[in-house]
Amino acid sequence: MAIKELEESYIPFQCMIVSDSNKFNVEGVSTAQYYILDTLNKHGLKTSKELAEMRGISQSGISKLTKRLLEKKYIVQERQVNDRRFYNIMLTQEGKAFLNRVEDFGNEIMNLIEEALTEKEVHEFSMMCERITSLYADKVSLNKII
Repeated sequence: MAIKELEESYIPFQCMIVSDSNKFNVEGVSTAQYYILDTLNKHGLKTSKELAEMRGISQSGISKLTKRLLEKKYIVQERQVNDRRFYNIMLTQEGKAFLNRVEDFGNEIMNLIEEALTEKEVHEFSMMCERITSLYADKVSLNKII
């Protein structure tokens, strides 16, 4: 009975978030590309090798992800002065503007949650999200090992 009630309330909530987050897919930015932009925003310029290590993917994978970001002018690449074989990848103003739009969307969702829930319920919801996320991460890690 409880699972049916959860489905009836959770699915519309999930659909609302997915529908709104698709606004950013319209801009042609995948989740993996978003994480690259976010990493550059938080940590400053990085090489493709550093990004690959941080994201746990190959350098060729990073190259594929950054190609579209370069086309959209969300990032730029500059050759390193001390080793011309490597490039530094940096976030542009356009990339920062994109991240600001994503942040505005996130703030809208947080404001809705704050309006709908008491402070105690927000704390409980936060704890539940952490538990679910942790369980999901554990299952994903386990599936990668198997």
